[in-house]
Amino acid sequence: MSGQLSLDQLENHNLQRVLKHDGTKQLFLGECKVDPTIKNSQIEKIQKQLKGQQAKDDQYRKANIGHYQPLNYKPVSPDYYLKTAFSNAIMTALYARDEDYQRQKQAQGLKETEWEMTKKQRQHQTRNRHEDGGMHL
Repeated sequence: MSGQLSLDQLENHNLQRVLKHDGTKQLFLGECKVDPTIKNSQIEKIQKQLKGQQAKDDQYRKANIGHYQPLNYKPVSPDYYLKTAFSNAIMTALYARDEDYQRQKQAQGLKETEWEMTKKQRQHQTRNRHEDGGMHL
């Protein structure tokens, strides 16, 4: 992250994948802040370098892409990320049954609507079957 090596020179493929995207970089920096073996001065230095690189990239994109708008990720701590992910998972689990109920209700409504729409056609076919003036044995 300090720019001493390019992503292609890293041997750890998982680290390459993490450092390739800005959002995962921010999460990685948050994890580094929690690690007592890494000095805060090192993290701040890397953050400054990343901001400078991001500003250069944004300027380049604005120059080449007329409608470009930068998407800047805010710093995320692992605790915050864990709380949000856990909260979202719990909410999804709690409301999953309600969503299933709503889908079933909507499907039933569609069946009823389709039944009503074909009602006239069925009545017409039934009447024509009996009133066709044919011979009855």
